[in-house]
Amino acid sequence: MQKSPSAYDKERLTHINLLMDNIHDCTAEIYESLVDREFNNLKLVIPNLISQLKEIQSSIEDDI
Repeated sequence: MQKSPSAYDKERLTHINLLMDNIHDCTAEIYESLVDREFNNLKLVIPNLISQLKEIQSSIEDDI
């Protein structure tokens, strides 16, 4: 019989999925902005993505 995930694991996976959804949304917006040559929008979206990635990187530093 398979063990069900703990409440902590469920919360962790929910958080990971939210992060990945946000990253996906940013990359999709970057793609669309590049295609449409909406460079002013890129100036907003790229720093947002970088910030999200830095936040993830910072959060895992203690685990490494």
